[in-house]
Amino acid sequence: MVRKASRRYRLEGKVLNIIMRSKDGIIQTDLYKMLNISSREGSRICLKLESWGLIRREKVLHNERWTYKLYSTRRIPKIDSLKGSPCFSCQYFNRGCASESVISPERCELLDKWILTIEPGGAEVEVKEALVTREEK
Repeated sequence: MVRKASRRYRLEGKVLNIIMRSKDGIIQTDLYKMLNISSREGSRICLKLESWGLIRREKVLHNERWTYKLYSTRRIPKIDSLKGSPCFSCQYFNRGCASESVISPERCELLDKWILTIEPGGAEVEVKEALVTREEK
C-alpha cells in the first residue's frame, strides 16, 4: 500500500508541474496520454488538485467530445520572488536558524514582516528595525 501512495504522490507532482508549465492550459485527455495513465486515475488526481485549489478545470468541447481544460491557479516561482528576503542577510542564516530551534523561520518576526509586505523588500525600514529588535533580545 505504501508503494501506491508514493506513486500517486509522484504522479500528482508531475501532473501539477505539467499544468503549471502550460501557458494556455492543457486538455485533460492529452495529459493522461502524456503520462500514460488511465482516465480514471488521472481524473482522481485532477479532482484532488482542484479541491486543494491548485488547478481549475473548465469544460470544453475538444475533437467533438466534452472534456476539461486544466489551468494552474499558481505561478512557477521565480528567483526574483526572493529578492529582498531578510534570510540572506541574516547572521543566523547558516548558523542555528532551523525548524524546532530557538531561531527558526516559523518564529522569525523579520521574515513575517517581509512576507506581509506587498512588494518583496518593500518595507526595508521596518525589516531593519525588526532585525535590530531581534539582536537586542
